[in-house]
Amino acid sequence: RIGWVSPTTGRFASSYSNLYVGGLIAINEINAAGGIMGRPILAMEEDDEASPAKEPGVIKKLLESGVRHFAGPTGTSQALSSLATTTPSRVIQATYANGADLGDGTKYPYHYQFTFNTDQQAEIAARYLVENLKLKKIGIIQESTAFGEQATATSRAALKKMGLEPVGVEVYPLNAPDLHAYVSNLRKAGAEGLIAWISTVPAAAMAFNAMHAQKWQPAITGHNGLFTETIFDLVPDDALKYVYGTDYKSLTWSDTDSPGEKQVAFAKKLVAYPETKGAGVAVANSPFYDYLSVLKVVIEGEKSFEPDRIKRALDNLKGYKGLLGPISFTPQNHTGIGIEDVTL
Repeated sequence: RIGWVSPTTGRFASSYSNLYVGGLIAINEINAAGGIMGRPILAMEEDDEASPAKEPGVIKKLLESGVRHFAGPTGTSQALSSLATTTPSRVIQATYANGADLGDGTKYPYHYQFTFNTDQQAEIAARYLVENLKLKKIGIIQESTAFGEQATATSRAALKKMGLEPVGVEVYPLNAPDLHAYVSNLRKAGAEGLIAWISTVPAAAMAFNAMHAQKWQPAITGHNGLFTETIFDLVPDDALKYVYGTDYKSLTWSDTDSPGEKQVAFAKKLVAYPETKGAGVAVANSPFYDYLSVLKVVIEGEKSFEPDRIKRALDNLKGYKGLLGPISFTPQNHTGIGIEDVTL
């Protein structure tokens, strides 16, 4: 039984619930192949409404029902809230969250990050603007979340290593109805390039439309949420000309490359789910497919469902060929993807 912590109600349900489709594909594949040690996976779903305040109660309910392995929640603030309960309970967990703290195996010994993290994203985003585009005046726009705060702090550090300070930092609340004022402040500060820590499609669309209305087109780097397909239905194409989002090398290719067989097979299954239409990038970036696939490998290797034995196996995982790239962990480092496998 897997504790399946996802929002089925609430304001983020439409943005977050489809991010679990990769996990459903993994469950179908694993169960069709005989399950894990002969047992089918059963997703025990609980609605967290994507609310950090709801996480402790949701986790406790699942723990009381005997669940010892968790998929979710989604969002850095939500993940950190859930860890206050899962960590002392010594249960295995993977969340869809990029906060760098979540990959600290010393602080969170039973949580595993099957994604890149904010430190890696910030390094790649800052380096591209400064080293590739030769820009000096960099602004930052961030959502008011734990993800946004961590990513901005790391962006500042990355810029500082290159001898720069941001010309402006704008922080908007998740319920902001308009981003014109935040964008205008960065334009007036003289920003030539922006690092954008925006994880939702509506906010990204508001930011790009605000820039378009102000006839301002800086180069923009940031989170992979910047290029979710539905943005093209909400923003003029020319407003997206200089937008670059972080992604995995395993999910990208050029005119001289071919996408990997594993990635193509996954994509063909993904498009069978109508709820992923327009959100394929975000859904493909989800960690749950790799997480459940790795769980099968380590549980069957250990011949045990016990969390402490699974933890020991995960802490020694090296170079597992995942959908998102090679995955490795150590007891101290629980971020499975290396920066060399991150791109724009």
